[in-house]
Amino acid sequence: MSKNKPTIVVFGCTGAVGTEVMLQLSTADCLARGVLRNPGRPYPVEIRKGQSNITYLSADLNSVEELKKACFGGDALFLLTATSPEQVEHEINIIDAAKQSGIKRIVKLSSPIVQLPAKVEVSQWHGKIDDYLSQNIAEYCCLRPHSFMQNWERNTFTIRYFGKIYGALGNAQRNYIDCRDVATVAVNCLLAHAELKERSVVLAGPQAISNVEMAAKLSRVTGREIEYVDISPEELYSQLINKAKLPKWLATHLVELDDLAISIPEPEQDTITNLILRRPRIMDEYLQENRRLFTRKPLWKLLF
Repeated sequence: MSKNKPTIVVFGCTGAVGTEVMLQLSTADCLARGVLRNPGRPYPVEIRKGQSNITYLSADLNSVEELKKACFGGDALFLLTATSPEQVEHEINIIDAAKQSGIKRIVKLSSPIVQLPAKVEVSQWHGKIDDYLSQNIAEYCCLRPHSFMQNWERNTFTIRYFGKIYGALGNAQRNYIDCRDVATVAVNCLLAHAELKERSVVLAGPQAISNVEMAAKLSRVTGREIEYVDISPEELYSQLINKAKLPKWLATHLVELDDLAISIPEPEQDTITNLILRRPRIMDEYLQENRRLFTRKPLWKLLF
């Protein structure tokens, strides 16, 4: 990393992790450039009066020429785009643009490596991108969290209005990590003066939690009984498609994640304390801070 104030290019700056990356970079000794896909998108971190280290621009992820402009003069890049069937193409385009623009370091938010015969299609997408990254960028690191605490925000509707969590997890446990802690690891890698030695880092949160245990935690924080309803993978897929109206690839992904956790136990202890030099946030903290998301509003408030 250059001894001068580095320029960090942030793709995915409006996501849960990317927003926190921008927030942490805003107080660091660097220049942070957030890249928006939609020029009309609100800035994830507002530019305050007198603040000079945050900028934004927009770029089409299908245009390497626009991506090269976004990468111009950058020293390091945080790589994250929306999970979708286009993710492989988009992130490879970004890697190409970064390489052509002279960016030396890429920190990529990836996924755990899934060994056969287990299958998670989204992990296969990440594997293709990771392989391409390793072949084209000399200094890189792939961060591999299992699951984010913030993913529970997908379940707020059934929790708030029916008091139920639906899943196909059985009694298995998932390991959750707070997006803010993942962002801290990413920022430390982006700003490190020494060359990055670790090419792949598994990020595990402080504990593995079952859906039954999550129901108990949510019951405590909301003050009402929340129940976990275990259903078959087929039933879960049907609910996600027909009731939640999710695209087929995303419904498949969520079902595959439950199946994977049953087949391969997830870590029960954190792996990031030494990376962030403090204990990671625990689920109870996240739920307390965000209890409003899981608490049902009175009917009269919904009408106005």
